[in-house]
Amino acid sequence: MYRRLFQMSSLLSKIEMPIQKGEWPKFLTTALMLLFVLYVYSILRSSKDAIVVSLMSAELISTLKLYGTLPIAVLFMLLYTKLVDVFSKIQLFHIINWFFAIFFALFAFVLFPNAENIHPNLDYLIESYPRFKYMIIMVSNWSFSLYYILSELWGSVMLTLMFWQLANQVTLIPEAKRFYPMFGFAGQAGLIGAGFLMTLFTQYSAGWGQSLNYIAISILLSCAALSICMTVLSGIVGVDTINGKISMASKSPKEKVKIKMGFIESLKYIMSSKYIGLIAMLVICYGISINLVEGIWKGSVKLIHPDASAFAKYMGEVQIYTGIMTATAMLCGAFVLRLIRWKTAAILTPLMILVTGIGFFLFIVFKGGLSSFIETFGISAMFLAAFFGSLQNVLSKATKYAFFDPTKEMSYIPLDEDLKAKGKAAADVVGGRLGKSGGAFIQWFFLQIVFIGSASLIDLAPYFFGIFLVVMVMWIFAVNALSEEFTKKSAEIE
Repeated sequence: MYRRLFQMSSLLSKIEMPIQKGEWPKFLTTALMLLFVLYVYSILRSSKDAIVVSLMSAELISTLKLYGTLPIAVLFMLLYTKLVDVFSKIQLFHIINWFFAIFFALFAFVLFPNAENIHPNLDYLIESYPRFKYMIIMVSNWSFSLYYILSELWGSVMLTLMFWQLANQVTLIPEAKRFYPMFGFAGQAGLIGAGFLMTLFTQYSAGWGQSLNYIAISILLSCAALSICMTVLSGIVGVDTINGKISMASKSPKEKVKIKMGFIESLKYIMSSKYIGLIAMLVICYGISINLVEGIWKGSVKLIHPDASAFAKYMGEVQIYTGIMTATAMLCGAFVLRLIRWKTAAILTPLMILVTGIGFFLFIVFKGGLSSFIETFGISAMFLAAFFGSLQNVLSKATKYAFFDPTKEMSYIPLDEDLKAKGKAAADVVGGRLGKSGGAFIQWFFLQIVFIGSASLIDLAPYFFGIFLVVMVMWIFAVNALSEEFTKKSAEIE
């Protein structure tokens, strides 16, 4: 009896604490970096939406992603494939980190207060060329557009590329199964903190401009903390390990000399990989599916909270619930990932998005017929639509952070150094932009080509619903194909 109790207590201790004694310094430093990256990512997500949706329009988001974020992401990938051969990974991390920090401070303290002076009035062009309405608005409000674009790019560059590339560099596959879910769990403190601080910044400030100042200061402090953590981590695992000069698996110099390839050779190397292509397909499908839902959801939220501060406060509250739900999912994921196959864990996210997305779209599409019934309870149909959209956003993000991100990042570990760095830039940064811009293109096509600005995103929900279902089927097929490739490569390493 006592033996069984001892075995059960040992098992429970492993479930609750998957990090071993000697791994804590590396784990805590890396997890702290994710916390700060997610904080900036989350507070930017609320602020950029508040600026665009409240000060411009929700319909403009698709134009910004298609003609702003996508080209900048492609240019970054081209520049990154060159810089990765010039600077070490540690140097590149600091350079990119402080580029973002300086811009967001410049916007809050210089550009936004002078927006009326630096933004040209191009209303006459909109009357002459209604088909290019949203593109003209994007150009005339160029500082707002640039803020949105670089806020979007933070998630692709600093979270998806820089952080996870670093995590993959210092983590082994056996460690990843224990570390990655716990990374996400620790990182959710940043998500929850961003939600709480956003509500405080908007509640106790004289206006949206002052709220932006508080946000910029918090971003500067977070970027400074990221640089400090990188310095500490390089001391723990070694500079050569982070820079890829020493293999984490063997802790000895690599026998194979790394060959520096030119841009054309690098691009051919990336595009010829079926493995990277499948990862990119997962990222693209995620981006399209999420954007098809979020555009309509944000449009419904704007109708309830038209003021920028009120909109940002609402989004901050959604961030809090997202963080709490994600932290719960992370705790489950830390245990579940060690019990189920990679394929099973990877398919949980598309299934969750599919189920919750169907529920949201059905409600939006048929809200007209339900309005009279709903209003008998003293609740407006649009309020309930925003609520269901928030619920879909919270649940899909929770499963994304708990299962999609860890399984996707684990799939990079068996790759060689060049494909890890340059392939990841193509699959995650450009693939992520293609996914979000793909959803943006669909929305833009219906808004600007089919209906020429005469319809809103909510009006177009039935069309987006059908496209959403097709994308989800493609995602599930891509998971199955990548599962076979990942199993083969993992077996080769073992």
